[in-house]
Amino acid sequence: MILWWAFLTSLAFLTRLPLPRIQRYDESIAALSVIFYPLVGAIIGGLLCLFVGVLIGFYPHANSGLVAALVLTLWTYLSGGLHLDGLADSADAWVGGLGQRDKTLAIMKDPQSGPMGVIAIVLVLLIKWAALEALFQALLQPMLSGTSWWPVFASIAIVPILARAVVIGVLATTPYVREAGLGKNLLAGVTPIRVWVTLIIVALLTVLLVPKSAILLLLVWLTVAAMARAAMLKRIQGCTGDTLGATIEIQEAILLVALALAI
Repeated sequence: MILWWAFLTSLAFLTRLPLPRIQRYDESIAALSVIFYPLVGAIIGGLLCLFVGVLIGFYPHANSGLVAALVLTLWTYLSGGLHLDGLADSADAWVGGLGQRDKTLAIMKDPQSGPMGVIAIVLVLLIKWAALEALFQALLQPMLSGTSWWPVFASIAIVPILARAVVIGVLATTPYVREAGLGKNLLAGVTPIRVWVTLIIVALLTVLLVPKSAILLLLVWLTVAAMARAAMLKRIQGCTGDTLGATIEIQEAILLVALALAI
């Protein structure tokens, strides 16, 4: 049962899906919940694919830009804007912190978003929309001509998985700088065996779902994760819940761009 409650905890934290009341929650369940982050990403990806399938099934001549906007809206709703909030806080802190660790951490705790936070959200959403529009443009033409639509659906499915799996790797290799925070309870769950099992499963899923783009996608995924981790260590000597959320958003945007260019 502890696995079940850990799964529900991760699903409740990372999504806005209607769920049964979590009857058990403690530090051990919070720690174990982190291993389900890629699975939550798979659920988000699956729901997005289902939405696209139903939408295009009813409206096969739908405009690709409109489809991309609707999918991005659903994507943002499913996550509750949680990671976008982390992106905004991190952007404000990185610019306003002026290279100073303590000032950066203090700004990151401010619940109000400044101009850099707003700009970061707009740019990331714009990049996501443009990449999705390119993917759906590639999808609609093959569907109308009767050829395979699988690569685009697989692309939409794999991106949320990879983006959330990166949290496990970053937490396993990067100090958590806050004495208390959303990510503090997760640290006990990122044991070496869990990290390696997660990375292997995610890599195999990538090869299975997008075989033609798998090497490119995994290289981009690891590169972005390494660069994000390096930036965190240089500025604040570790990570926070906000920087992890920002990493998820940046990963999703760049992975979508890579897939749009490769498809």
